[in-house]
Amino acid sequence: MTEETRIDYYEVLGVSSDATIEQIEEAYFALARRLHPDVAGGGHEASARFMLINEAFQTLSDPDLRRGYDEGSTPDGKAEKDHDAVAADRGQRGIQSMDRELKKITRKAAHLIRDGDFWQATDLLQKMLVRYPRQPELRRALAKAAASRHRYREAAEHLKVACEVEYHNADNHVLLGDMYAMGEQWDRALGAYHDALSWNEEHEGAKKGIARIEAVLEKDKPLLQRLPGLIRKQLDRMKKQ
Repeated sequence: MTEETRIDYYEVLGVSSDATIEQIEEAYFALARRLHPDVAGGGHEASARFMLINEAFQTLSDPDLRRGYDEGSTPDGKAEKDHDAVAADRGQRGIQSMDRELKKITRKAAHLIRDGDFWQATDLLQKMLVRYPRQPELRRALAKAAASRHRYREAAEHLKVACEVEYHNADNHVLLGDMYAMGEQWDRALGAYHDALSWNEEHEGAKKGIARIEAVLEKDKPLLQRLPGLIRKQLDRMKKQ
């Protein structure tokens, strides 16, 4: 990596170098909605561009990562010294190694969960969380372990982090909606499912989740409130006959 090829994350998101976290999140949200491959079209170029946007957001939205990035940058975002480029290359190799390690740990945790050893799986994942607090894959694994112990609120907290980091991933929002639904927090569950549909209008998991909750809420209504709907259903059945 050379000085000319060093990426200016601020420029990627279209914000100034002194942008607040709120401004960074707002810029990322707008770009992610417009440039998501499902919206902008697939292909290698669209996917690479979207990955770069997420890379920039994950760096600048984390205070420690942003500080380290800024310390290796001049005001216009270019590298100050060659050793910074070398460090960045090493950092990239570290991320790849981290991914391999995470996959190994999450696979082992998944086996433990299937065997009913939820506590050991959780302990194994929690040790990784200290090192990688904003890894979506790790947060999803921890959510699964928590849900297996019927700790739905804890699972939801993990999935909220995954949603913050990978806001464009509709599956994250559906999983969060499922956790809220299991805890009978219907309004929050509906909100999460609708967030998923804002990214993927055809997501079957989100549609089914909304339908389940609407059925539960309808059943819980007093008879007088349900009566018009019951009458309509009866009339529809009579018409079909």
